Amino acid sequence: MFPARPANPPPPAEPRFRAVRVTPPDHTLPPAPPDEPPAADPGERDEPAGWSAAVRFPSPRAALGHTAATAELGPPGLRRSPDDHSVWALLTPGHQPGLQLAAGYGGLVHQADTDGLLWPDRPTARLPQAFGHLATVAGWEPVSLAELAAHSPAAAPPPGLKEVSVLAPGALGRWLLRRCLAAGVATTFTPVERLDPDGRPDAGWLLLRLNAEDGPVPAGLVEACGRLPGPVACRAADPDCRVLVDLRLRLPLDDAVLLEEVPPGRHLVVERALSGPPWQWRPLGDPAAGELLDARPVLSSAPPARTPVPVPALGPPLPVRLVASARAPHRVDAVLIADGELDALRRFLRTRPLHETAVVAFGPGRHLVTEPPGLCQALPFGIPVHQTGPGALYLESGCVLNPPLPDTARDEVLGLGPDVITVLCRDGAWRLRVADVRPAWQLWMPAPPAFAAGLSEPARELLDRLGEAMPEPEPAAPAAARTPEAERRRLNQIAMEHSLRGEYRRAAELLEQAGHFQRAAQMYERAAAELGEGL
Repeated sequence: MFPARPANPPPPAEPRFRAVRVTPPDHTLPPAPPDEPPAADPGERDEPAGWSAAVRFPSPRAALGHTAATAELGPPGLRRSPDDHSVWALLTPGHQPGLQLAAGYGGLVHQADTDGLLWPDRPTARLPQAFGHLATVAGWEPVSLAELAAHSPAAAPPPGLKEVSVLAPGALGRWLLRRCLAAGVATTFTPVERLDPDGRPDAGWLLLRLNAEDGPVPAGLVEACGRLPGPVACRAADPDCRVLVDLRLRLPLDDAVLLEEVPPGRHLVVERALSGPPWQWRPLGDPAAGELLDARPVLSSAPPARTPVPVPALGPPLPVRLVASARAPHRVDAVLIADGELDALRRFLRTRPLHETAVVAFGPGRHLVTEPPGLCQALPFGIPVHQTGPGALYLESGCVLNPPLPDTARDEVLGLGPDVITVLCRDGAWRLRVADVRPAWQLWMPAPPAFAAGLSEPARELLDRLGEAMPEPEPAAPAAARTPEAERRRLNQIAMEHSLRGEYRRAAELLEQAGHFQRAAQMYERAAAELGEGL
């Protein structure tokens, strides 16, 4: 059975969707006085008054791709969702040709009806359901094109660059400037200050402009500018450096589109999204020749002319921390145990061959258990550490120093020495003395018994009668000299000290002299692995 059709068709209804003039909720700042026009921040621009659709993109990169593909249709109104990481684009009727491309970037189109309600083009239920009101989306936090551009694909800096702009903090700016001058690259510098999101200035920054006259800027210099923590190697989108873009970003947008957002007198830096959102900076003077910060004194009878050049202040020292890293060695050269684990170590070593060669470096509440061939993987307790050098420096296995320190810096910062053992773990640092190293078997060494010595009177009389009855034998040929036990213990002790400092080859030679050939062979393998000869 089918329902009967009406006799006369119903009159045509008014169109369901049209452009709606939306007034965002009244939570903005009060307007500026009439005689002072309000200053626009980067990312704010005159948006159209009538929006007809809203597109939800699952990520900033998806919204960036659609914005770049429809750039000729005009800038959309971008908003950040307060509930997830999605980005919404508010579109006018002029953006209708770009709606077909939204699905290709993962976008979900919502059309606005006459009441401002948003209806999805592809409803998920049998009966369509409105998402919300257009004014609600319009009141969300705006997203600038510069912030979207930070999510562009990243790659290595392109080769053959003629000009490079570098923003560097503190003394790093002067160090980079000296490297540029040493490489023969014409460089100018401008003192600048960085502005945080609240507008507070951070002085002491330098803007370096590198200009290669003959050939490109050296690739090694560009890489050094980009890999240091703090400096940003950029390309300038315009001669006034209103927009600086990280060299590693591959923007799908034209630079002119980003420049439309930044008003005259403002300066913006677009880094990768992993480094943080775009930030502003402000020049504190005019550009000057780079040689002014690296000039040598000139001998003259007249008083030297002093040029007031602001010198960036050295930044605060960075704390050295131990962090987990997949690139760190995971081998076990020693184990750090606490006072409460000494009894467990005593019970564990008494029944295993490890007690014959293991040694313990006693310290302030923590003790280092090691064995010259490095066979401490069997201990079921303690913190495993590996020897990293220089000298007797041990780090927790699987961890590295952050920031990284070369050998000379480790020796100076950590106070290493030939008579101490330095152990760094994530829960603390300890310094032990080599003089407090003892064999592991001394953990359960008993008190020596009382021995009876000398000869009884009957034994002495018997020996005297035997001496009279039997002549003394002729002296035999001297036997081959053997290594005294005291000398072997001394060689073992010295070999252990060399192994603690990572001098495995010297330790192997001493063990070979002491007659421990198997342990010497294991130590030679460790020395070959350190030099890469065992690979």
